[in-house]
Amino acid sequence: MTLRLDITLLSERYDAGGGEDPRAAEWPPHPARVFAALRSVAQEDELASLAELERLEPPLIHVSPNAAVGERRTRGYVVTNVRANKGGHQTHPARTAGFRQRTGSLPEDARVQFDWPDDGALSDGVVADLDHLARRVPYLGRSTSPATLAFSRVGDPTPLPGLTTYEPTRERSSLSIRVPYPGYLDELNALYQEDQPAWQAAGPRARRFYREVGTDADEEVPAVDEFVSAYPDLVILRFEELRPSGHLVSIFTEALRRKVMGQTEDPLPPALHGHGTPGLPHVAYLGLPFVGNEHADGQLMALAVAIPGLEYDERLRILRGILGEDPEREISLRVSGFRQEFKLRYAPDETRPFTTTIERWTGPARMWATATPLVLDRYPKDRDLPAAVAESFVNAGLPEPRQVEVSKEPMMYGAVRLRPRELPKRCQRRLYTHARVTFDCPVHGPILAGAGRYFGVGLFAPEYGEGWR
Repeated sequence: MTLRLDITLLSERYDAGGGEDPRAAEWPPHPARVFAALRSVAQEDELASLAELERLEPPLIHVSPNAAVGERRTRGYVVTNVRANKGGHQTHPARTAGFRQRTGSLPEDARVQFDWPDDGALSDGVVADLDHLARRVPYLGRSTSPATLAFSRVGDPTPLPGLTTYEPTRERSSLSIRVPYPGYLDELNALYQEDQPAWQAAGPRARRFYREVGTDADEEVPAVDEFVSAYPDLVILRFEELRPSGHLVSIFTEALRRKVMGQTEDPLPPALHGHGTPGLPHVAYLGLPFVGNEHADGQLMALAVAIPGLEYDERLRILRGILGEDPEREISLRVSGFRQEFKLRYAPDETRPFTTTIERWTGPARMWATATPLVLDRYPKDRDLPAAVAESFVNAGLPEPRQVEVSKEPMMYGAVRLRPRELPKRCQRRLYTHARVTFDCPVHGPILAGAGRYFGVGLFAPEYGEGWR
């Protein structure tokens, strides 16, 4: 038997941005988005049925093929909901207007189907509860794309005529889709209680590659293990105006660290200060330079905070410490040596450079190179620098690279050059180097290694050269 979800897009369009990049249209609808919509209408006594659904393997997806999808884009200025002294809107006092770009899909067929292989794992009562939830969902994506949803059990999982089937695959593909996973409901519940958006629960664990059924059907696709970073959350704060030079990365990450710790309620979570948690990753503060492009100049486009896997309460306290109380998520940062304040903005739903997207720093990829130099954990024996670099990866809980290249000079366009006195204070008088590493399996970032990995150095960026497969 198969658990089937039938979706009909009533306006024959689907308005939803593609994950962290709102310039891209999301198509097909992601099962994680549908799951979050079900949670949004569920009562407490209905959550147990959703917990049963999240334990199932990712579904088959039957939709109009990508080639048949058109895109619609809307641009304009939207009035903010928050009042502020600086607001100067002509018709809405004490408010401002921010530029927004919305993207949606125009499929040829407005019908979508998800099929979960059930094999009797769900009782008839659970299926009925899920169907009651589905029928209460008013829309998917934005409110401009109303939809009807209905669950049922089918014996013949043949999709509707004209739809193309996509299946999960362990091979890397161009189609990355967010799916629910065990524990996803708990994350949504915690975010719901804090009135936070559901997309914050969609870390690397939610990402699965899909491919069209029939692609390379005559060939057996080998299973490829993947390594997932210890940091499921990467909170990116984009510079609004001034963009500092990359060689200032350590003083900016130190300023961000002071601000976050000062804004987090006592007692501070151990993962935030790093004391009493030997061997466990703690919060890392990063500068994200413009790298990897022939025109890259190494300027810091954003700062970021990488949060390791934590209990939900600790995670949310740290998020509040990062973002403060401003619902508009505009952050002022005072930096030692500068008179002016630097304006940072947390705006994942706005158009922004690729450097300031989560995908730029998470891969997955097999080949990674330093965006900021790696500070070695120890002085290398017999001057074997590659072995010391590999050891730094193992010490950071990462896989040991299959191949290591080292260089005094940057190994990718725009990578940051640092003089010894520009390293974080904790790392000065240590040996440091640029490096390129290759792994035996795809690795999800962010990748942080070396003695300064929590303080702005030792950040790697994925490279998609010949070695990534």
